[in-house]
Amino acid sequence: MLGADAVADLPQIDQDRIGIYINQAYRECYTPIDGKRPMWAEKKFNLNFAADQAGADLTHQITSVDKIPVLVGEGPLSPMTGPEAEIRARSLFSWDFRSPSGRGLNFPHYKDNEPEKGRPIWYYIDNRDHGTDLKVVNRFYLYPVPEQAYEVELYANIVPSDLSLDTDEPRIPADLVWDILYPIAQGKLLADPRYNGDNKEFIARMSDEARKRLRTLVSPQKHKGSLRLGKRVGW
Repeated sequence: MLGADAVADLPQIDQDRIGIYINQAYRECYTPIDGKRPMWAEKKFNLNFAADQAGADLTHQITSVDKIPVLVGEGPLSPMTGPEAEIRARSLFSWDFRSPSGRGLNFPHYKDNEPEKGRPIWYYIDNRDHGTDLKVVNRFYLYPVPEQAYEVELYANIVPSDLSLDTDEPRIPADLVWDILYPIAQGKLLADPRYNGDNKEFIARMSDEARKRLRTLVSPQKHKGSLRLGKRVGW
């Protein structure tokens, strides 16, 4: 498609660009444009917290945590909206400030206590720069701060590692590489200014069909919800 019969016949720069398109398509399978992430794009992780350890870094391949994390041996954790929610949880109302004139706004005053220690009940995830971060780091926090060692089990949405070797195999349901990954990668190749094929419309259509097929693989379980049995009609 770039004037060569095989990838090995292309200059190194073109081989690298084809590798980029393939990995872009592979990542799109895990992070679809429509936002409907498939269940097989999730991975199970276990985090170990020592006593007095409030937070732990997640691996770089994790983009978001799905469902409800579980404190192993204790039960599920409830979500907090962020570090601000933790501050509110450990703050106590003290008094209201009122302007001397009696007019204007009244401002509540709060007293910030030290973080509680005990069995964690809540969790939140924060990826703001701590000032020394060289990359975006997702951090998983517990509250109250653990008073002993705990283990957290969670499922997280991930971005797969790049396919860099000829022996690397993509992880896709039913090994549908030629039905999904290959057409999407071909569609991305159309953006290359050196592409000289005259079948661009056909490739674009096949790429769109592959994305539609990908949406059918979001969940392996099609029936959801409880099973309801009705009364049998009779005498």
